[in-house]
Amino acid sequence: MPELKENTVQQTLCMPLWGRAIAAEKYPSLFPDHDAGRIVKEIGVDWSDKKLYRFQYMWMCCLIRQYNMAWEIRHYLKKYPRAAVVELGAGLSCLRQQMGNETNPWYCLDMENVIPLREKHIPHGKLERNVVCDLNDLSWFDRIDFRRSDGIVFTAGGLFYYFEKEQVRRLLCTMAERFPGGMVTFDAVNAVGLKGVNAEVKMAGNKTKSFFSLERPKEELEGWSDCIVNVAERDYIDGYLKGGWRKSVVTRIFAWVMRTFHMSFMVHAEFREEQQ
Repeated sequence: MPELKENTVQQTLCMPLWGRAIAAEKYPSLFPDHDAGRIVKEIGVDWSDKKLYRFQYMWMCCLIRQYNMAWEIRHYLKKYPRAAVVELGAGLSCLRQQMGNETNPWYCLDMENVIPLREKHIPHGKLERNVVCDLNDLSWFDRIDFRRSDGIVFTAGGLFYYFEKEQVRRLLCTMAERFPGGMVTFDAVNAVGLKGVNAEVKMAGNKTKSFFSLERPKEELEGWSDCIVNVAERDYIDGYLKGGWRKSVVTRIFAWVMRTFHMSFMVHAEFREEQQ
């Protein structure tokens, strides 16, 4: 079984896993993650000494991102109930299980030293497939059974930070051409927020650097390609999850700062159905 090496992008997948485990214990009914705690024990991860998780804001962000992406998926499935769902850089996400989805084709894409961990620790759904790939090698497109009439929705949780902007631009533009009528949702930060992301990773004991940021998501993404349309953004903390948990004073301050200075947000982008 491959091990996750120190200071690698792949090792950072333990960051949201540990955060989700804490959040699931603190708020078991908010967005149930019955797997995170189990996986933490099975893998033998112990990050209880990490400064990062002393703050409610940090571990709740891990749960909230799952909630936000689930909301976007459900909203898309209202229009395309048979759509395929594709998690880019799935890591040890248990999003399908959290949503209780056994009806849609579901693809989990990640690197060759991550997918074996999914195979070992996360049970397959009826229509779920794990796909080993390098997302920058666009041959993975051929691994997805895409039917234009059924639709397709992509998520990229905590992924694009580790890409250069040109890599994200190329990936999204090519996806928009290949998967018309599809949609992608992902979390992002501006340049100031990017400094915060790097600080958080460092606090978790990892030296991996993040690179990708957006200042004006709608203008930037729609300027990349005529096939990328209806770009919208929402506040990361309060854009989707409206209640059900009590924010600490520090969390309220963090949330206000991030919102006021546009430091963290969710992005929604659609792929034009009728290509030019």
